Amino acid sequence: MCRRFGLLLILGVLASPLFGQDTLISRLRIRADSLLRTWQQAVAIANLADSLERERATIGRDTIAVGALRIITNASPLPVRQAAALAWPAIDSLYGSAAADLAERPYFIRAVDPDSNARRAVLHVGLEVPWDLDLRSTTTLLLTTVPIAPPDRALATWLTGVLRPSIHPREDLGGVYLEFVTAPSQAARGCFMGDIASCIDALGLGDTNHLERWYPSAPERRAVVAGSFADFFDHGGSAQALRECVAGRDASCTALLRSLPADVLPKPLSDAARVSLVRDALRLGGQDAYRRLLRDPEAAIADRLAEAAGVSVDSLVAGWRNAALAARPAPVELPWWAIGVALGWVTVFAGCGLSSSRWRL
Repeated sequence: MCRRFGLLLILGVLASPLFGQDTLISRLRIRADSLLRTWQQAVAIANLADSLERERATIGRDTIAVGALRIITNASPLPVRQAAALAWPAIDSLYGSAAADLAERPYFIRAVDPDSNARRAVLHVGLEVPWDLDLRSTTTLLLTTVPIAPPDRALATWLTGVLRPSIHPREDLGGVYLEFVTAPSQAARGCFMGDIASCIDALGLGDTNHLERWYPSAPERRAVVAGSFADFFDHGGSAQALRECVAGRDASCTALLRSLPADVLPKPLSDAARVSLVRDALRLGGQDAYRRLLRDPEAAIADRLAEAAGVSVDSLVAGWRNAALAARPAPVELPWWAIGVALGWVTVFAGCGLSSSRWRL
């Protein structure tokens, strides 16, 4: 009898934690289900509010259709239709078949009198712009606010800029050329000289060890620390290392740069250079290039660009570099008489300086 009672007591002691654990799990499950229902209700309310706001924004408005662009706007002198006609070819050229999705993603534009102080109803969707914008400004507005599906996080992080169509791609490539010849990085200079591997490094498409790839020499690392991060490091425990770096101790410069987050290190080529490379890839890849670019967010950026362009990343980068060199800004040509005028002014200023009392004995 005692043995049976003892056995029941032991089983009760062992079962009580399990019973308590089951109760806790049940409570947590009930709470999670309650939070899920609350979240679903909040999403539904937000979607309803957004739908009502969009419906309110369309009341008394006209819809302008150019290609797949849909622009809902009020009557005004704003040259929306003409701007759409200029913007659509650039948008279609960049996004290809993905641009067809814009038919379901309209612009909402409310043109307002810039000189009026009258109170207006607040709209929480779309853009409110003065109706005295000229055609160029209105076209730029459409190109910089394309309601296309944004890139995934990995692509956006690598780009650091915004992928948008360009009306003047040659001017953009001319800016890349200037970066080639002015960037304080051996990788950028190597790219300018024709080393495609250096181009890949400068664009951040190669080895992830960017410090050694971008700034392999001691003077480059010292210049980066002294030029970009002197104020940041000039306090606390890093102040001494900064002084050592400026004095020429490369180990201190390297240690300071390694202490920075990877995405803070200055890139040899700007986001404009990367955006121009993506534009080249999409141009080469044809109508479905943008969809292929976004197809696999987990793949390496170099592989995604090659997939979008339909060529190897080396071929893509080489063509991009050649296009940048071909877009070299034209040198300023002075007329023949400008040299004589310059020499004349030099003579005048030299004469004024020599006649000054400072030079008299």
